[in-house]
Amino acid sequence: MFNFMNKKTKICLIGLCISLAILLIVFFATDDLTGDKDFSDYTQEDWSVAILPLSIIIVSGISIIIFALILIIPMFLLQPALMDYVKNKKFSDIDINTNFLVFDHYELKRACFSNEMQDCIYLTIKEYDLKLKNWKIIEEGRLINNKGELLNILQDEYNFDEVKIFINPENKL
Repeated sequence: MFNFMNKKTKICLIGLCISLAILLIVFFATDDLTGDKDFSDYTQEDWSVAILPLSIIIVSGISIIIFALILIIPMFLLQPALMDYVKNKKFSDIDINTNFLVFDHYELKRACFSNEMQDCIYLTIKEYDLKLKNWKIIEEGRLINNKGELLNILQDEYNFDEVKIFINPENKL
C-alpha cells in the first residue's frame, strides 16, 4: 500500500537504499583490513583505526531502522481503518441509479456510472479517505458520450491502472 508517487515515500526509500549501500560497503571493505587476528591480539592502534568504520556501520544501521520505521508505522496505524473500509465502506454511499462501479488497483478510488440519459453516461469519481473514514467526491457530474472517452478519462486524469468492475444486476447498460 505504498504510494510511490508520494515525496515522503521516495525520500525514505532512497535514504534506505543509500544507508544500506554504505553499510555493506564499509562492512565488506573493512573486513579485508583486519586480517586473521584473534580478538585478543588487537592493539590500541588497531582499535583507533577501527573506530571510524564501526561508527559508520552503527550510524547507517540506525538510519536504516529509522527509514524503515517511517515507511512501516503508517501502515500499522491505518490498518484498522483499511479493514473497516474493506468490510463495511467499500460499497457505501452508492446512488440507487448507479449502473456499475469501477475501482482502481488499490480499490480506494471508485468511479460510479449511471445511465440517467439515453445517450450519455453520468460519471462521479470518489476517493476513500482512510483518516476521515468516508468517501470524498473528487469530481461529479461529467457526461461522457462513449466508453472510449471513459477509459481515457480514468487512465489519464485519475491514474486508474488495473480496474475492477462491479455491475448492478438490476440496471445493466
